[in-house]
Amino acid sequence: MKLLKNVNIEGKHCEIVISDENVALWEAFNSCKATIAILGKEYIDIKVSKYAVEDLRDIDEEYIKKVAYRSLKLPLSIGKTENINIREINVEDFVTLSAFREFPFNTKEELAEYISMHYDFYGYGLYVFENEDELMGLAGFCNEEGKCYISYMTDKKYRKKGYTFKVCRYLLSFIKKHCEVENIYVRIKESNTASINLAKKLGVIIEKDFE
Repeated sequence: MKLLKNVNIEGKHCEIVISDENVALWEAFNSCKATIAILGKEYIDIKVSKYAVEDLRDIDEEYIKKVAYRSLKLPLSIGKTENINIREINVEDFVTLSAFREFPFNTKEELAEYISMHYDFYGYGLYVFENEDELMGLAGFCNEEGKCYISYMTDKKYRKKGYTFKVCRYLLSFIKKHCEVENIYVRIKESNTASINLAKKLGVIIEKDFE
């Protein structure tokens, strides 16, 4: 079985081949097309398809959209809260985000590797939040030793206005709905009373950092 989906996003075209046959998947892979493998009919070489499902019925329009965005290396928007858009990071965000002291990536290469692996592997990650004019901050999740931690960093001009709370509240709802993660932790320096108060308001589990 072989199906072809054509998707157009932001003026870019993506062809996605859906198949349960290695030959078809390899042909698509070698032609630089995106692939989704259907498991079960035969052994599928994992190198040939980044995306795989148990049954064709597991693929809906949302799944197709995700594969297209990732294949085109475009940041996927996960939603909005009021007038704030929340989306995945793009490599082009590096210059702006690197101005944040807490930004965890030292180079564009490190950020690109994170983007290519993390969202698909865990189903969640760090997200940019922005208004119509500019990037406002970064918030999201990381996994450490099987525990999910939330973090957030906001541009100074947007602090103490409730934006960070609104974004984090949306993200907590998103991860619990889509990733079935129940317990969310946050690591905060004991002296950072503002972040501690925010974490209490969000209802996450606080681990104080005494360093």
